Amino acid sequence: MSDTPSTPLEAAAVGVRFLLELGSLAAVGYWGAGVYPGIVGLVVGATGALALATAWGVFVSPRAPWRLPDPWRLTAELLAFALATVALAVSGQALLAAGYAVLAVADEALLIARDLR
Repeated sequence: MSDTPSTPLEAAAVGVRFLLELGSLAAVGYWGAGVYPGIVGLVVGATGALALATAWGVFVSPRAPWRLPDPWRLTAELLAFALATVALAVSGQALLAAGYAVLAVADEALLIARDLR
């Protein structure tokens, strides 16, 4: 695995990856806030986003204490992005969900091709 991107395309792919990670937290939070009314929805959304962030930080991130080996890490990454896609879709944001899914798969493919995961 390469430590740093060496071209503008690689730097953009890494930046998009970070935005996708943040987007997954936002999607899960948005879903949770929409499932239940009032404060309960906010708690469900925040708890879901926190759980996803914790799992990502412990098992997937580059500095994770128990970083999963491939192909398990790739599976975990894709599951997190799929969870965000489903959360958006069931929240009534089908177009946003589709765009998110396409961007996540394309970016993941580019990162794999450039050995930047």
